[in-house]
Amino acid sequence: MRIKETAANRWLVAIGGLTITMCLGVVYAWGVFLLPIATEFGWGRGPISLAVSILLLTFSGFMVVVSMVQRRYGVRLTAMAGGAFVSMGWILAHFTESLLWLYATYGVLAGIGTALSYMPSISAGIKWFPDKRGLVSGIVVFGFGFGAALFAPLATHLVELYGWRTTMLVLGAGFGLAITCAAQLLKEPPEGWTPPGWTPTKDDEVAATSYDFTPKETLKTTTFALMFLTFAISMVAGMMAIGHIAAFAEDVGYTAAQAALALTILAIGNGSGRIIFGAASDKMGRTNTLALLFTTIGVTMLALYYMTPLFALYAAALLIGLCFGGFLAVYPPTTADLFGTKNFGTNYGLVSVGYGTGCFIGPWLGGTIFDITGSYFVAFAIAGVLALVGAIVVYLFIKPPKTPSVAR
Repeated sequence: MRIKETAANRWLVAIGGLTITMCLGVVYAWGVFLLPIATEFGWGRGPISLAVSILLLTFSGFMVVVSMVQRRYGVRLTAMAGGAFVSMGWILAHFTESLLWLYATYGVLAGIGTALSYMPSISAGIKWFPDKRGLVSGIVVFGFGFGAALFAPLATHLVELYGWRTTMLVLGAGFGLAITCAAQLLKEPPEGWTPPGWTPTKDDEVAATSYDFTPKETLKTTTFALMFLTFAISMVAGMMAIGHIAAFAEDVGYTAAQAALALTILAIGNGSGRIIFGAASDKMGRTNTLALLFTTIGVTMLALYYMTPLFALYAAALLIGLCFGGFLAVYPPTTADLFGTKNFGTNYGLVSVGYGTGCFIGPWLGGTIFDITGSYFVAFAIAGVLALVGAIVVYLFIKPPKTPSVAR
């Protein structure tokens, strides 16, 4: 009876992780704050976009440290600490008077908090669901995409009523409280736990499930290098759109509300894509799924500059969101498949530095090219071509790594 109860309660872990990532996912609604901050200070879009780039780079880079913190203090306390950092970063950003202050508070502090809360959420879910890695990964990270869909309209409304400063203050306090409460549902399964009646088959995973790669061994593989590279490419395309699609919509003549709706639609796709493609990767294979995602987002980014009719713009936003969410759902179980679950936290933290690198480059590159050329054409084209290159790499070259000789 205790085994059955444990198997049922694992869904509570997924619910806790989902709630946390929904709060963290508001980072993808940064476009709501872009123009109000630019209007107040007269700063360019590139420097302002760098704030969210720093947050995402800090988030990905700090996840390697989080894996060590998590092993010592557990998933619950680690996630609670993350909630405190996220709240502190948003609240202190309310006092922004310089770019450096914005980078240090919203970028670094909130970035550290995002890592501290995100990694325990997804790590616990992956370990509780060896039978549904893609699906549960999609469910947990669904919140990271859907959070923007939920909070972007709220943030837009609050900015219009009270200004961007008060909006950051209110959201920061609310996120801290919500993350702390949801963290109480997180826990890890007992060592060696598997779902009752489940045994892995050759169709369940694609690689080294019989051997857990250490972080040092993982870093030495060509597979890791390609995972890192393609993860970065996927985020350059996705984050460029997320960071600038609202501003692009206003540039071509739409109202702030219509532009915000494009961001909301993208966020809905972002959240939905995580569940859809996370589950699909369990059936059609991880690399096949990734190749499909890269191809779709690549073609869409190449066409985005010309998709100025409102319906076409919303359709592009939805496709980009679906692909972006798919990437975030498929890369974690792919990491577990290829390198094992014992050191998943650290190994995925290393792979995620590629995520952060792409997230850092995407918004900044889009804003900087706009500041130089006065147009998003070149930026969108670069992102599209890179994504198509990513499709070729994942389909042809990402393979299970060779097991080290000590294991043989």
